[in-house]
Amino acid sequence: MRRLFIVWSVLLGVHLLGAVLGYAQTVSIKSDQLSLGAAVWLPVTINAAPDGLHHYTFSVTVDAPEIAHIEGVRFPEPLRDFASFQIAPDGNTVQIFGRDENDVIVSGAHQTLLAEVKLRGTFGGRTGVTLSIREIVNDRLNPFNVAVSNGQLTVAAAPSAPTLVVGVDGVLVGDTVKVPIILTSTVGGVQSYRARVRLERRDIATFIRAEFPLFADQQDVSITPDGDEITISARDGGNAIQAGAKGIILVWLILRGDLPTLEGSPLRLLSNNITEDNNNSGPLPGRDGLLTVIRLENLPPEFFVPRPRDQETLGDRSPLIQITINDDKNEVLSETIQLTLQDEAQTWQFGWQSPGASWDQTTHIFTVNLKAIGVQLSGDVQARIRARDRQGAEGRFEWRFTVPRDETPPPPPGKTIEELLDTDRDNRLSDLEILRALDVWIKGTELAPGLTIDDFKMLALIDKWIKNAPLRPSAPGG
Repeated sequence: MRRLFIVWSVLLGVHLLGAVLGYAQTVSIKSDQLSLGAAVWLPVTINAAPDGLHHYTFSVTVDAPEIAHIEGVRFPEPLRDFASFQIAPDGNTVQIFGRDENDVIVSGAHQTLLAEVKLRGTFGGRTGVTLSIREIVNDRLNPFNVAVSNGQLTVAAAPSAPTLVVGVDGVLVGDTVKVPIILTSTVGGVQSYRARVRLERRDIATFIRAEFPLFADQQDVSITPDGDEITISARDGGNAIQAGAKGIILVWLILRGDLPTLEGSPLRLLSNNITEDNNNSGPLPGRDGLLTVIRLENLPPEFFVPRPRDQETLGDRSPLIQITINDDKNEVLSETIQLTLQDEAQTWQFGWQSPGASWDQTTHIFTVNLKAIGVQLSGDVQARIRARDRQGAEGRFEWRFTVPRDETPPPPPGKTIEELLDTDRDNRLSDLEILRALDVWIKGTELAPGLTIDDFKMLALIDKWIKNAPLRPSAPGG
């Protein structure tokens, strides 16, 4: 009982300390385990964002760099265009930057994925994977403190003697992948090295090139005409591989996926030769790798709704609705897009050619301007959208928002569009005034309560602006 009380007191103390320091949220990286030569993606998530997230900067470090090597970072689709990363030359640290330009991480978001980090097992053992937060800023542009939950990576035991290991990985059809050749350890350092690898099933993939680490010079690469064998050689020109080093990547073999396979194909290490710093030379034991080529998974379209947001309460009964519809590789079929809105009284359906609707294949944005077609919603609204890609995979998404109930639209402001736009009262439109009119017209918004600009009115305003004609012929001096 006393032991239980002590544990509870410690946990309570940690919680109170976090509260005192202002740690209301936690950024964490997952722990995992893998075999030697294989790779794994570790997700980095934030458990809560009460005020949304505007941008973030953090680093991920492998505490024991001989055990694992950082190879890449990927981001969720809505964040991808505004995120970047930089991996250190030794592969043990990566700096990650992200900016939520599309307002994906809204107030109250939970368990949000910020990035995924790819790590390769290069030597047996266990290492910590440490997060270091440089800055996290919410949508109010206020930085806030977060607690950190670090991860661990366990790599299966490496051979006791120095061994050349060809990596294990997978690639999508048409994409490329970097498969390393790893020297698990060295007794006398490395002066130069040479290796030849064959892909047993030449139909599923092709060797296209090789990439060497910074320490390698006198590089040489030879690929057979069929692309099924590659021979590489290089020297450790900077004497970077010292005696006793572990988990060294000597080269990355770059392959392109050509044909999907269920069981994969061995990457045979046909021959190798390692010359140590003391000029001792000879082949080392080798371990073959494996390449799997995967057909693009037929993922359905994904939806992102910037307006109106889920659970949002609006002040406009005829809102502008915008949905981004993305598909990983396949094109979304415009004719399959269908938006359904159901409030307390009626149900409306919109397709890509419906009045008030538009679909931009370039930006992937589907828009419905309810104000333009006179549709007014009332109370709680359930919204549903669905679409299919050209491979037939269908995606669906549902959300809710609320508009005022049974409100009568406000009366017109008592002024004409021309009077509201003519801010300098010269009975003609200036450049700034016509830009304001264009902005209102494009967005489908109201210039004043109950007063919008339709297409014909906009054309008339542009005509008067070009001709520098008076807005009201009857006005003095018109």
